[in-house]
Order: sequence, then C-alpha cells, then structure tokens
Amino acid sequence: MTTEKPHLAPAVTVGAVVFVLLRLLAVAHYDWHVAFALLHTLDLEDAPGLFLGTFMADSRISSALLVLVLPLTVFYAVGTKSRTAPLAVAVLVAFLVAHVLTYHRWWVPVAAVVLTVVLVLLRRWSGAVFVLRRFGWVVGAVALVVAAVVATPWVPRERVETTDGTFEAYVVETSPGFLKVLGAQERGFRILRAEDVRSRVELADH
Repeated sequence: MTTEKPHLAPAVTVGAVVFVLLRLLAVAHYDWHVAFALLHTLDLEDAPGLFLGTFMADSRISSALLVLVLPLTVFYAVGTKSRTAPLAVAVLVAFLVAHVLTYHRWWVPVAAVVLTVVLVLLRRWSGAVFVLRRFGWVVGAVALVVAAVVATPWVPRERVETTDGTFEAYVVETSPGFLKVLGAQERGFRILRAEDVRSRVELADH
C-alpha cells in the first residue's frame, strides 16, 4: 500500500493530460489543426471541468456512465472501508436523480440497481475481486475511452447571431473583445470579435 502512494500523483497528472488530449481530438473530429487551436483555450487545471462537462454534455453517454459507474462505486463502497466512497455514491445518486427528472429515462435507475445487485452478489468472484482491487484503474480506463469517443464538447451548444449571419456553435473561450467558437456541425474553429456578436442563445442537447 505505502509503496504505491508516491506514484499516485504522477499517475493522476499523466491521466489528466491524456484525458484532455483525447477530448481535444474527439471534439475536433480528429482534425489536427482544430485540435491544436482548441489546445490554446485550455489549461491542465481545466481537466475537472472537462471531465464533468464530458459526463453531462451528451445525455446518452450520461445514461450509460450512470448505469456503469454508480454500481461500481457502490460495489467498491461495500467491499472496502474507504471513507470517500460513500460520498461518491451520494454525488452519483444526485446525478442520477437529476438525470431521470430531466430526460425521464426511468430505465437508467432500474438498470443501475440490477447491476449493483449482481456485483454485490458476485463480490467473491475472482473477476469482481480484481475490479475491487483495481477500482481506480477501471474508472480511469472508462474515462479515457469516453474521452476518446465522445465528440460533444464540454460547453453548451449555442445559436450565435453575428453581423454576418446566424450559426450554431460551441463557445470554448471568451476573451476581452473576442470569442473563440467551434462550429456545431462542421467543427471549424473561428475567432469572433465581440462587437460583431448580436446575440447568443443556449440550446439544449437531448
């Protein structure tokens, strides 16, 4: 146990960097130039926001992650004496309630409960023991896979009206006098002058 602690911080840092890079590539539809432009709108400290934004931006991904991650966290809390696991479970339950109330997907909590019961009943199974002992790595691997495949950006989609017309985009950075936006469809990166923007309306993604 004690020998792994000195390596925890570097592992988390490397994981955060890889997560951010994968998110940039996925959001840019793996276009090198667009990903490079987006890179300059972010810092490593933005990783938590990117993680939560990734989780919440696409409702389909949110549903799948809640069904998977909540039971895994409950399983971890039951099988260990971790003091933080119950808090994580409480946060995930709050996410689950908000998700169901927003999207009315009642199958999500049903599936989560079923998977939780199965994991708890199989907690003595060798595969379950492996997951229990490598819980952090399992969650990290899931996060990296999601980062690599989810193309929905970590900010809300907006309808932006400018002096040249109206289009849908994601505003990835707001600087004094300028807006950096990513096209919602073609994923082109643009820098707009704030004085040319007439209105911005946030659109709900379903």
